[in-house]
Amino acid sequence: MGAVGADEAVAAPGLRIAVDFYAAKAEELRLRQAALEHELTTLKAELARVSGTRDQLADVLAELAVDQPQAAPAEPGPTAAAGLGPGTVEESSPVPPSEPSPPRRAAGRRGAQSGEVMQAVLRVLVTAGRPMRVREITEAIGRPASGREGRAPQETTRSTCKRLAQQGKAVEGPVGVFAIARSEKPQAEGAA
Repeated sequence: MGAVGADEAVAAPGLRIAVDFYAAKAEELRLRQAALEHELTTLKAELARVSGTRDQLADVLAELAVDQPQAAPAEPGPTAAAGLGPGTVEESSPVPPSEPSPPRRAAGRRGAQSGEVMQAVLRVLVTAGRPMRVREITEAIGRPASGREGRAPQETTRSTCKRLAQQGKAVEGPVGVFAIARSEKPQAEGAA
């Protein structure tokens, strides 16, 4: 029994050194983890802010493109491809509403992203089957909806929902609560 006690006495300083080493290593890793978590939080907030700003600018660009009257193309474009001479505008065949206007096509990816948000909001409203708050819609399309990083995406979602309501694809009521618009026509109701 005396040999076991001697072995423990010899091993104790070595174990103490190992415990101290691993305690220092664990503390170092905890500090590094905290720094990385802080950096990740900062990056998420910056990403949300930049994404929100991008979406708002894309919305404004899309609205400007819709508000601008269509002018005759300076270079050969769709009218030249249809067999018309340069500078000739065919008045009798306006561009159908389903085709994007030339300024919107020039917007490139930004306009597409705005359209993607609009399509995502429509999908959520259609599948929900009930009126939803802007915050719920924002969360459902996978964007941050709480805290500082959620402010811009919620505003983008709100403006998208308002545009959908103006287009007759969604309805708002009460304020900030949106639902998909019914496709029933008033004439069909009167006939039934």
